[in-house]
Amino acid sequence: MSHEKSVNYVVMMTLYDVTALDVKSTSTYPSDNIKGRSAILNCAWTTSGSEEAGVLNIKKNETNYFTCTVYKTNSYSCVKNVPTSPDRFTTVNGVGNISMTIGTLECLDEATYACQVILFYPSGQFQQADTVLRIKIPPSVPALSIDQTEVIENSNINVSCTATLGYPNVGQIVWKTYQNGILFTPSPSDIIISSTNVVQPGDDICTVRNRSSVLLKTSRNNPNISLACFVINQDFPAPSDDACTNPTAQWCNLTATVNIVYPVSNIQSTIVPSTALYEGDDIFLRCSVEANPLPTFTWTKVDDYRTLTSEMDGLVSVLRLTNLNVSTDPGDYNCTASNVVKGVRYTASRVITLIINKATTPVPTTTNTQNRTVTSAKTTPRTEITTPGLNIEVADTNPDKVTIIAMGVILSAIIVIQFVVILILIRRSQGDCPCTRKLAERKPHIYDQPERPTQYEYINDSNYKSVEL
Repeated sequence: MSHEKSVNYVVMMTLYDVTALDVKSTSTYPSDNIKGRSAILNCAWTTSGSEEAGVLNIKKNETNYFTCTVYKTNSYSCVKNVPTSPDRFTTVNGVGNISMTIGTLECLDEATYACQVILFYPSGQFQQADTVLRIKIPPSVPALSIDQTEVIENSNINVSCTATLGYPNVGQIVWKTYQNGILFTPSPSDIIISSTNVVQPGDDICTVRNRSSVLLKTSRNNPNISLACFVINQDFPAPSDDACTNPTAQWCNLTATVNIVYPVSNIQSTIVPSTALYEGDDIFLRCSVEANPLPTFTWTKVDDYRTLTSEMDGLVSVLRLTNLNVSTDPGDYNCTASNVVKGVRYTASRVITLIINKATTPVPTTTNTQNRTVTSAKTTPRTEITTPGLNIEVADTNPDKVTIIAMGVILSAIIVIQFVVILILIRRSQGDCPCTRKLAERKPHIYDQPERPTQYEYINDSNYKSVEL
């Protein structure tokens, strides 16, 4: 919106019936007279018969600014009657008219102007026409004052906006709030707006200057806040826009983005994947926090005071452990996050405990000594991964393959025992056989030993052992 075009205010004044003297008064261009521009007041008259115009006076609120001699001449001469009048007041002569130009309009130029024509003949008769010159003053581009652009959460942002509101119609200051550049409305309980009229040196009597202040409570949930104040005046409509993109045309101003800072908090840790851990596995330890400014992360192995290298992405740090070793990798891992807020360092930490199992496959092993059979299988202990606030328990492992092998071993043992018992019974039933003596004469055989029963004690569902009674 440009306000640089020249503005002319023309007043045509008519001197009415003195005898046949005729003066007309009209306003031609324009109807608005903006402070800082110019206006033209025009006096025009006509005479007839024996009438002769002698003097023309141009007055402002009854003060005679110019006296012009117009008797029997087309080259009128005008004299300034007000010594303090600057060159802003000038006259231009024409045939039957005189115009006065007021340059660089000021608030004090608002007045009633009169064009008075005094007749030379008949002597002493006069007529005048009046016009009122109104001055309009646009709002000013607001000036903003903000106490700080970095605040701790839950504290207040204090912003002041000062502007002239326009004249003769007085406008008002309106506030708008943005988050990440997008218009949003804060909760009424979080914002307080107050305003008062103020006076500054240099203000004229037409100026209405207002100061409006905002107190806005901050929250980490509403980061990157900015505020804008707009002056709204119906005489000077601005482009309709929620954003302050053109301060001069929109009579607005926008603060810088306010950075809301807060210490590290709400630290969380997880293990990926969250299953039982075995030697040779690859895992990630993940640590996250809430903080502004961004924190720094440190990972340490608590057992041996080792500092470990991790990857950081904003508010998250990831520690990668590959090819887990059952001897060196189990234990406590500490994640520490820290940041500095207003010169004070804050820290938060979280511990993850790793329990790592051997990665051996439970395969049964059988050892035979004479008729003693011992069958064993390795059991897998329960694994619990402990993290403060995060407990992950993994159930026992029962592979189907181990169960099938165990059942096969049991059946084989039963068949062998049955075969031995049957063989002994057959030999005993043949005691009168000639072979009886030979059996007595030969050396004792392993099969001649008395039957020794074997019981099986089952352990869990899939692991077992056999013991000799």
